Amino acid sequence: MKYFFITYNGLALPVAYKLQQEGHDVIVGQIQDVKDYVMEEEVENATETDFAKSRRLNLFKGMVDIRPAQEIIDILLKDDPKGNFIFFEENNLYRWADKIRHLPLEGNFPTKEDFLFEIDRDLAKKFVQKHYPRLNTPEVKEFDSIESGIRFLRKTQEVWVLKGRDDSAPTFVPDVDVPDLANAQIIDMLQNFPYKYQKLGFILEPFIPVALELTPEIMFYDGVPLFSTVGIENKSFGSGNLSVQTGCAEDLVFPTYLEDRINRYAFPPIVYEMAKQHKGLFIWDASILVSKKDGKLFFGEFCSNRPGYNSWFTELAQCKSVSEFFESSIAKVPALKPGTVATSVRVFNMNRDEDTEQISENLIVNYKPEIEKDLWLWDVKRDEKKRIVTAGCDWNLCIITGSGKSINEAIYRTYKNIDGLSFVGSYYRSKHDFVSQEYPTSILNRLNYGLERGLYRLPFDVRVGAI
Repeated sequence: MKYFFITYNGLALPVAYKLQQEGHDVIVGQIQDVKDYVMEEEVENATETDFAKSRRLNLFKGMVDIRPAQEIIDILLKDDPKGNFIFFEENNLYRWADKIRHLPLEGNFPTKEDFLFEIDRDLAKKFVQKHYPRLNTPEVKEFDSIESGIRFLRKTQEVWVLKGRDDSAPTFVPDVDVPDLANAQIIDMLQNFPYKYQKLGFILEPFIPVALELTPEIMFYDGVPLFSTVGIENKSFGSGNLSVQTGCAEDLVFPTYLEDRINRYAFPPIVYEMAKQHKGLFIWDASILVSKKDGKLFFGEFCSNRPGYNSWFTELAQCKSVSEFFESSIAKVPALKPGTVATSVRVFNMNRDEDTEQISENLIVNYKPEIEKDLWLWDVKRDEKKRIVTAGCDWNLCIITGSGKSINEAIYRTYKNIDGLSFVGSYYRSKHDFVSQEYPTSILNRLNYGLERGLYRLPFDVRVGAI
């Protein structure tokens, strides 16, 4: 089987590279122009600096066969596509999926509706209110301009969470619970990053004190349910869940039983109906925020028909190989079953160029060969000497995973693998932090809370608090 990937930001390039290492033919289609990436309504105003574009197009240079995305589409339209697999790394690549959706290809084929479920908070809220009777939807405030949001924040006496509609606008959770101080932090974010938050607008969502987030996910192929998982992630950069939000700093993922209570809450019948309308691989998750104060369950957000990062790598780490995951899915056989668990830690590149303060490129990444299966390189390329070095596109250097048949085994393997990585100026959250139960939102505290509530079961023999 030949594998094709369509990418803009390089999110799935670690998977493409891993497939190539396994001996498969892999060709990546790189979207060259930002105007071919954004929604139709954004095309006219979409821009990308020459510097950012050159760094982005250097991702995995010399490591995989990368060509312009349109060339990949032309190949698939011209040649016999049967037996090929196409993967679109994000749901906002639906315009590219539309070009070949009709072909007899294996793969995933996101739609515009999938993308809107993720970015249109009002649409998602109405969908949850109609189809998710167990989940509460907090009232949110929507804004199209920075000025109107700031005026509101200066008057309100409630604490809010800031969420941008555009992918580049990060979620911001204040680290204080005094309204004046918390809202001053959000105002600071809006004033310092106006373009990101005003691009598609933003919302303010009521802050839930000591909210414990759990993310159940389910995968289908041609409408057939394959497996479900629960992911528990720490998004904050610093140990103890302090500092700024990242995509995911560390996480724990394990397969669940489809009949588990959390899956009944997260995947009502409408999800199964939608899966039948989607060709190939269909991914659905709904993050759930549990208020420890009163036990109420709140809807967080959808990542509709796209993998989560790091969680996808953490899932793949529980398979014998990446190709096994795809081949099992096509055969409609579960690639994951209850009885395993994996953890991941994201490694950040903290180096900055002295003159420009940009993330440093051309820094050498060394590692022991034995960690290859659990090393998901990200911001890298090959230099003239064929060495793996940083691309300098962003600070996400790599993900390192570890799997096993118990939680302590998975954590042990993850940090043992980290010991096999050599990179100057790296940062990652510590093992002491991963196993901590000293702060309420730690991964193990949330895991235990879900067990105590009977939301899911762990099939492996482990005393979680004794790790």
